[in-house]
Amino acid sequence: MASLSLKWLAGLVTLLAAASSVGASGATFEMQARGIKLGKAKEAVEDGKDLLRIHAKAQVGKAFTLTAQGIILPRGGKAQPGEPDSGKWTIDEKAVKKLKVEKKDDKTTISIRVEPTSVGTTRLRFVGSILGYQKTIDVIVAVEK
Repeated sequence: MASLSLKWLAGLVTLLAAASSVGASGATFEMQARGIKLGKAKEAVEDGKDLLRIHAKAQVGKAFTLTAQGIILPRGGKAQPGEPDSGKWTIDEKAVKKLKVEKKDDKTTISIRVEPTSVGTTRLRFVGSILGYQKTIDVIVAVEK
């Protein structure tokens, strides 16, 4: 009897997991910015991995915020915000100073606020996962005086 209950429970868990993923045909991240203008995202390959690369310009001493928002792409439906499984920003601390994010964004976003400290080009990298899809986005920032 216990064996039957465990099989039934395992079947229910499998059914629920399948039902939750049936509605989504994909997921990604959308990049937004405050304080700088982002260029168009372009696909690239680095070390054999696909990523998106976005270029932007900034000025030394002028802070800006980058926000990666999880996006679920349902089958036959309109894209909608979704909560990421994980996400992390990495920066070159010699080129930019990390600041506190001004406001708490919703659960679908992961933000970073930085202030460029020197002239040159720097990369801010976001690596995140949503619905099992791993995404990498590089924001290449040309910093001017």
